[in-house]
Amino acid sequence: MRNTIANAFIASIATLGAVSCSAQASPDVQPEFVEGTAAYAQYGPWSIYQTGSDAFGLSCAAVASLPGSYDAVRIERVADGYVFGVNGFSRDSFGEDGEYPLAFWFDSKTPTATEEMGRFVKDPAFPNDDWLSAFSTKEELNGAFGEIYTADEIVFEVSNPGNRTGTDEVQMAFPIGTGEVLLRSLDQCYDMAMNYAQETEDRMPPCRSDGLRLPLSGLCPEAATAYLNVVEGPEPELASSSCEWALSEAWMADMLVLYRAAQCSGRTSRLLGSAGAHMASLELIETAYHEDGSAFGKLDEPIRYADVMMLFKDGPAKDVQHRALYGLQREVPRSCKARKIDDVADGYVVDVSAAMRARQPQDQPPAQLCGPYGYGDDASLWRVFQGHSWYLYRGQDAYEDIDYRTLTLLEPDGEGGWSLVS
Repeated sequence: MRNTIANAFIASIATLGAVSCSAQASPDVQPEFVEGTAAYAQYGPWSIYQTGSDAFGLSCAAVASLPGSYDAVRIERVADGYVFGVNGFSRDSFGEDGEYPLAFWFDSKTPTATEEMGRFVKDPAFPNDDWLSAFSTKEELNGAFGEIYTADEIVFEVSNPGNRTGTDEVQMAFPIGTGEVLLRSLDQCYDMAMNYAQETEDRMPPCRSDGLRLPLSGLCPEAATAYLNVVEGPEPELASSSCEWALSEAWMADMLVLYRAAQCSGRTSRLLGSAGAHMASLELIETAYHEDGSAFGKLDEPIRYADVMMLFKDGPAKDVQHRALYGLQREVPRSCKARKIDDVADGYVVDVSAAMRARQPQDQPPAQLCGPYGYGDDASLWRVFQGHSWYLYRGQDAYEDIDYRTLTLLEPDGEGGWSLVS
């Protein structure tokens, strides 16, 4: 049954010119979870939950509504891929056999749209809504839906002649946030739901606190807090008394980084990890301090936050010094060394001797004398913990997005859970 419906979604792909139009679909019932729906996590305005249907069986889905609108977007993670859809239209009024053309594209600057034969999907979590949807396998995410990883919004277009807006083509645009975070969260929810179903023939239980899980790891807040290691050192300052520290997470290589992030006006600062041959890195991709009022605070360009390298020298100071000065020994003063600092328990800077530093101009910001990983005129520093050396680009701002003292590495424990990296 699943493969038959998947093939129906994939059929009839064509390309057409984008239509300039800003009309909204006719208001339908505002999406509202039915009692008993297994809520999983929240990512910005995306509500992620466990669900299921006759068509796809057990699944996880994410739904987000436009502020002040009845229009909502839904992405469902199923066994064979993902289902992308919108509400506001009914199979009783559109198409035949539950099918109707659906066009979509990413970001308003996209010059072309992709049209598929959409299919109406029912979700037991939203019994009053029909979701006109298109299907994509995981492999096909590098095709028509692949731009979800880089785009800021997804736009759907449905032909609705004679509707009250006066335009035949109705468009709905929804902010995505960071597509990788959203899809990874759906994947984790689906994997956990499948494991619970196989072991217990039941849905995932709620957290003991009845709170939502962290979306990327599926950890309940109390479990994540128990893992979090906060080293001694001064707490960074938040930009406003209305802001607070909230638990957050990021994938980095095959590990997970837990940390406390700034949270203001519903936005949470967020890191995204990547890995190269010799070094992993973390970038700030969303900020709670964004001034444009966006739902996610997504930055136009990521900001480098950390370079992370595995320890291989005998002792943290030796490792930091080797990493910071590699290839620079003839270009920097001989007194450049890794030096322990008092600010944080496992912190270091790489700097010249105190005598040489005293000879520098005292009416100017400290010069960076020991290379790009050396001490300078900002708050950047090294930390060494859990078998890794971390260079943290804390910058010069008075307020910080991330509590650098709380970075904690987790790895899969092989049984569907997590354990601290030793």
